Amino acid sequence: MSESQTEEEINKTTTPSNVHPSFNDADTDITLTSLEGTIFHVQSSTLSLASGWFRTLFALPQNPSQHPPAGTAETISVTESTSVLAALLSIITWQPVPTLDKIDFIENLLVAGEKYEMPTVVSIMRLAVMTSQLLDVHPIRIYGIAASRGWIAEAKLASTKTIGLDLLSSECIQDLRTVDSLHMTNLMLLHRRRRDMFCAALASNSNVFVINPVFMKAKDCSLPHSVAHCVRQSQMHKSMWWGNVERLPTALSKPIVHGAEMGEILEMTCQGCHQKMYNKEATLKKLSEVVDSLPTAVEVCHAYYSILTLFVRTSAFFPISFEITAARRE
Repeated sequence: MSESQTEEEINKTTTPSNVHPSFNDADTDITLTSLEGTIFHVQSSTLSLASGWFRTLFALPQNPSQHPPAGTAETISVTESTSVLAALLSIITWQPVPTLDKIDFIENLLVAGEKYEMPTVVSIMRLAVMTSQLLDVHPIRIYGIAASRGWIAEAKLASTKTIGLDLLSSECIQDLRTVDSLHMTNLMLLHRRRRDMFCAALASNSNVFVINPVFMKAKDCSLPHSVAHCVRQSQMHKSMWWGNVERLPTALSKPIVHGAEMGEILEMTCQGCHQKMYNKEATLKKLSEVVDSLPTAVEVCHAYYSILTLFVRTSAFFPISFEITAARRE
């Protein structure tokens, strides 16, 4: 297997005899069979060193009648696909691994690594999901993967990458459905808190919208130029802009502050003297400072990595574990 192999190419690299070419040494004592029926010849010692699950399995007492004939490898069928099983075995046998550039493939490998208690596989997948290529495309899904496993730093970084996304858009909703309800709530609260804190900052600081000094000193204008009048104008324009922002599904971020809606407000002129009412550069600077002061990451606690999460993640593995261990105990 070359380093540039993709998941699809791995599925095709089986010999006519259905034995995977990278694991075709018949002089082994274990034969693993993938979901599609592809055969992998592996040494039990290799599996025991890399996997706590297999180490426990091989240590169980076995019914003598269940022993395979002399010179015949014991066959164990697993539920992983050929591509996932090939990648797992490649990692633990120090062979080149396929390109890890697809989030589905990486998550399948991560789940399998956790199932078989392979810390090397889990560590590699933890690094793989945090590559910029994946993090920029799937921040919501990676946040869910990290938060559910108690990966605090990774979860916070991924949540920061979601700022500016519309969590309920058609592009994001599929990834959002993969996030546990607790962590989904925390992510949505982050976005809501940012909006509420921004609104509160605008309401408590009337100087965010900086009045144009030329407008304030205009002498040939038929409208009053008192400070109170400018404040009322500022409040009206803030409310108008914030109302538009609230109607938008997107999250609050600097692109919103520098967007067309704000640009129109800051270009507004007095009906009397036709001077611009606001200092655009100063106002944008203050608005950006307010955005910079907002929370940028979710609050993730180690307690989230609960027994319930572990049970849900491993419950799907119990049937095959029970079937194999029962066969050895009979």
